[in-house]
Amino acid sequence: MAERRSDHTRGGRSRAAALPAGAGARQSGWAAVLAGAAGAWIGARFVEEAEAGRLALWLPVAFALGVSVYFAASNEPALWAAFGLVGATGVVAWAARRGFTTAWLALCLLFVALGFLGGKLATERATAPILAGAMRAEIVGRVIEIEPRARGMRRLTIEIDAFGKLEADARPHKARVAIAGKPEIAAGDQVSLTAFWRPPEGPVRPGGYDFARVAFFKGVGATGFGARDIRNLGPPARVGMAAAANAGLERLRQRLTDRVTRAIGGAEGTVAAALVTGVEGPIPQNVQDELRGAGLSHILSISGLHMALVAGALFWLARAALALAPRVALMWPVKQIAALVALAGATFYLALSGAEVATQRSYVMIAIAFLAIIVGRPALAPRNFALAALIVLAIDPESLMGPSFQMSFAAVAGLVAWFETRRDRPPAPPPADRFGRIRRKIAAAVALAIMTTLIAGFATGPFAAYHFHRVTPYAVVGNALAEPVIGLIVMPSVVAGLLLAPLGLDGLAWAVMGQGLSLVLAIAREVSSWPGAEGGLPAFGEGAMLLFAFGLAWLCLWHTTLRWFALVPLTLATVLAAAPARPDVAVDASGRFAAVRAPSGELATLGPGSGRSFAAKVWIAADGADPPPKGAASDVRCDRDGCVAPLIGGGLVALSWEPSALEEDCRRAALVVTRLTAPPGCSTTAAVIDATVLASTGSLSLFRYGATFKAVAARDPTGRRPWSGTSPSTAPPVEASTLTFSAQKPKEIKHADELAVDPTDDPEDEAAGEEDQ
Repeated sequence: MAERRSDHTRGGRSRAAALPAGAGARQSGWAAVLAGAAGAWIGARFVEEAEAGRLALWLPVAFALGVSVYFAASNEPALWAAFGLVGATGVVAWAARRGFTTAWLALCLLFVALGFLGGKLATERATAPILAGAMRAEIVGRVIEIEPRARGMRRLTIEIDAFGKLEADARPHKARVAIAGKPEIAAGDQVSLTAFWRPPEGPVRPGGYDFARVAFFKGVGATGFGARDIRNLGPPARVGMAAAANAGLERLRQRLTDRVTRAIGGAEGTVAAALVTGVEGPIPQNVQDELRGAGLSHILSISGLHMALVAGALFWLARAALALAPRVALMWPVKQIAALVALAGATFYLALSGAEVATQRSYVMIAIAFLAIIVGRPALAPRNFALAALIVLAIDPESLMGPSFQMSFAAVAGLVAWFETRRDRPPAPPPADRFGRIRRKIAAAVALAIMTTLIAGFATGPFAAYHFHRVTPYAVVGNALAEPVIGLIVMPSVVAGLLLAPLGLDGLAWAVMGQGLSLVLAIAREVSSWPGAEGGLPAFGEGAMLLFAFGLAWLCLWHTTLRWFALVPLTLATVLAAAPARPDVAVDASGRFAAVRAPSGELATLGPGSGRSFAAKVWIAADGADPPPKGAASDVRCDRDGCVAPLIGGGLVALSWEPSALEEDCRRAALVVTRLTAPPGCSTTAAVIDATVLASTGSLSLFRYGATFKAVAARDPTGRRPWSGTSPSTAPPVEASTLTFSAQKPKEIKHADELAVDPTDDPEDEAAGEEDQ
């Protein structure tokens, strides 16, 4: 053994001796040199970015990060803590002010804290009572908004004066209800009606659209259906100037909507009304489907495209009119005056269209661009875009969480970054002949339309996939064909119609607009009919979405070769999004519906009428199914007491509607879902989700791991936010109180007792979030 060890030692020495002296040190030195060179290269690029003023563009990103951290909290932060965070980071920024890089990082940290405080202040401003539970009651209030819907329905937003027997401190400030038929009601009228009311619904699935949060920031504390005994009490005797002005503007909006719809007629009339006044409700579903399949559904929302076209048309008209007078053109600041006219027109268009959040964001960006023209600065600069984002987030921090903000600013960021790369290129020499110049202009316009569509599609694609789970591969074709018609015919007709309407001469403008929209809808119908025009994508998680957002920001905000490091987060996000976890069981927050993954891999719905429910539509869309599965339901068996279906991996899931079914279901099923209270012994033989669990967690997505089920909940029952309503009136027992569901970390389902929800059935599919979603 000693000889062998000695030989081994000698061999080790000989091998070491065979290496050149200092080889290890040289290898380490080369690594240090390479690392130093990489660091120097990155530092040099960073200095270039700083000299170009690019570091300031990251401050809105930091502010947005602070807002997202605020909304990610499971419990409501204290206001003093938010102010303290700003103060602490402000001290850090002041202390780090002498170092360039450290000062920038500290300033970004301060803006994160400011974003957190902005979210908290927005919540403080919006805080108002939310209906504690479902109830039927008569309300009296003033109508502040009327939205026409499909099938002759109207959705009223009412400012509440009386709500049943509720005291003022428990009475919601606003309520929303859908009605049909008479009486005639105008904005500003006082009405009374009886309906079944409930608090605004939370997400239909974990990670989905949170209507309760959206309604909270709009001041809506109750949603109703089944309205009856509707009476118009006429205008109130006394109302403030602001309320009277808002009511007058809303009545003008209603009249103009009716005028445009009747003048054009058909589906084109409903789409025209959406473009003029922002009223999208009456648009037929098949038209919406065709526009979505062609990648043109964005034209229905009054946002950047419409605001830019309207304001741009006014700017051009005002400038051309002023240039007709030579003295005015020579002596007056024609460009600045035209910018003022365009800004005034954009302000009127904002008010007329209902001032939705997307329109507000577009207006802020347009306003900054025209203000830059007025003071003699470049209109389409990255700093203007960053300032617009910061202003919008400061005014409406909650808008960050919605798809409209994310998609609109992602598209603008991509387009501004692309136009920046083209700005410094020397123009090509013009062709010598006239027809060559014409051909070049046409080719440039077509290429511009295609490139802007491609860039906007690339920038908004991840956000659209995350929120809507759909892809439209022919969107480039649809937009390339339709946008010239929209820009050259439709939107100029909007401007002409609005200018001529006070004179009663707007009929021709609406007729021309109708012809343009007929062509747009024909394009949408044709493109959406192509094979594979629309496909589904399974929902992916927030981690992938955050990586997409960070990668896109990195790609657009830097202008040196540093931007290509964005490929790292973008690639990682693509990998994560390509293989998302798909639940084995989905459970509605009410416990009335569920869905189970069939052996074919599709989701099959459980519960009477579940296939037509809004929850089922959301689940199937999030699962990436297209079209909704039909054959998957063949293994589901239902009777008047409930439904059962097989689980992948063996066993049954039971959806129990009646107490008489619970005893048998608890005995034979691996998973029991019920809107009722499960018997105490049920959890000894099955995993149980009953009323108390759902009252605390909302909707659930379940993942099976052998004999256990892990759950992801729509809300964390250990915490409360103002928009999630009050805590359940019945506290969970000890077994359930140790159960901590999380929207991020799945936990094991155990058992809970005590009924805490009203089991009243909904007679309609008009779910609280259906229209808004």
